[in-house]
Amino acid sequence: MMTARTQAAPGREKVEPKSRATEMDLRVRRALWLVVSMLSLSLLLVLLGVYITTRSESLNLSGYISGVILTLGSFLGLLGLCLEENRRQLLTAAIVFLSLGVMGSFLCVVIDGACVVFNMDMRPLKADRCQYYSGGSSYVYENFYTSVTCWSPMESCNMTVRSGTCYCCDLYDCANGGYLNNYYEYVGVKSCEEVFTLYVLIWILASLNLVAFFAGILTTAVLGSVKHLESSMFFPPSSPPHPESPHPSSPPLPYRVNGLSA
Repeated sequence: MMTARTQAAPGREKVEPKSRATEMDLRVRRALWLVVSMLSLSLLLVLLGVYITTRSESLNLSGYISGVILTLGSFLGLLGLCLEENRRQLLTAAIVFLSLGVMGSFLCVVIDGACVVFNMDMRPLKADRCQYYSGGSSYVYENFYTSVTCWSPMESCNMTVRSGTCYCCDLYDCANGGYLNNYYEYVGVKSCEEVFTLYVLIWILASLNLVAFFAGILTTAVLGSVKHLESSMFFPPSSPPHPESPHPSSPPLPYRVNGLSA
C-alpha cells in the first residue's frame, strides 16, 4: 500500500500541468473571439465617426477617438493571444489601451449624445421649414455666398449663407447673430434630408460607444485573467518541501556505535 501511494504522486504531478495547459488554451480561445468582436466594433466606430464628421463642417464629433484607442488595444490583445513570445507584455499594453478606450467611450457618449444631439432641433426639418442653398454651377466667388432674409414674428434680419448649406431661419437668433445656437445651419451637406440622416447616425454612434463601454470592460477583465493564468503557469506558487522518507522496501543503512557496526 505504501508503495502504491508513493508511485501515484508523480502521476498527479504530470496530470496537473496538462489540465492547466488545457485551461489556458480554452481561455485563450474564448478571449480570442471576444477580442476579434471588440476589434470589429472599434473599426465600425472609427468608420462611422469619420463618415459623419466629413459629411458636414458644422458637426464636430469625438465618437471616433475612442474607436481609435480601442482598435489599438484590441490589436495588441490579438497579438498577445496569438504570439507566445512577449505575451505578458502585449496583454499588459492591451489592457492599458482598452482601459483608456473605455473611458473615452464614456466621454464620447456624453459629448456626442448630450451636447450634440440634444442641441440639434429637428422640428423645422420635419416641418419642411428649412431651405437649401446650392450655390449654382459657376465657380465665381459671389456664387458661394449669398445673403438671405429670415423672418420672425418679432423682427427680420439678413443671414449670410455659404453654398451647399441647409439653413433654418426658425433656429436663427437675429438679435445675437445666431451665436446662441450653432446648429441653425449645416454646411457641406447635399440636401436638407441628409441632415436628418446624420442625426440618426449620430444616435447610432452614441449607442455603439455605449456598447463599446461595456464590451471594453468585459474584454479587459478576460485579458487580465489570461495574463494571470499565464504568469501562474510559468511561476507556480512555491510549495513547502516535503521531507524525504526512505523507501519501505529498501534495507536500513548500517550505523556505527562506538566504532562497532550494527
